[in-house]
Amino acid sequence: MFLKIFPLIIGMFLATASYSQAKPMSRDTISGLYLTKNYDGFTGDNYETLILQDTPSIYLSDIKEVSQSFNYLGKPSVHLVLNTLGSAKLKEITTEFTGEPLVIYFGKKIVLAPTMMSPITGGQLEISSNLTLQETDGMVRWLKSRIGN
Repeated sequence: MFLKIFPLIIGMFLATASYSQAKPMSRDTISGLYLTKNYDGFTGDNYETLILQDTPSIYLSDIKEVSQSFNYLGKPSVHLVLNTLGSAKLKEITTEFTGEPLVIYFGKKIVLAPTMMSPITGGQLEISSNLTLQETDGMVRWLKSRIGN
């Protein structure tokens, strides 16, 4: 199974979930969506307590489309559409690891670590929180430059 990897201890991030305030990691970790090896003590904003898997569960190459949108509250968000492989991986991990965090790690920064509340079966997800329009725009441009979208 692609999820059984040695952990990488993360020592980073300020107490907010803001993309622009994240501290860079000490080593060059691959951007993607990560499961955690251990999340004991994680309260939703203390990212330094997370121990990530060594490799992403979902790679940037699993992202087919990225766009900027607004969530149901009218706040800026980033909308991702995954390819067939990415969709299958997302369904598997959100089914098997419901109740655990899924760490969104882009450009040497933890963007968010939301708790997976239920299986995601449609191959699409939305990244939103207290992100500004400028932050979501920057994230979309950064992702598009890496996935060729």
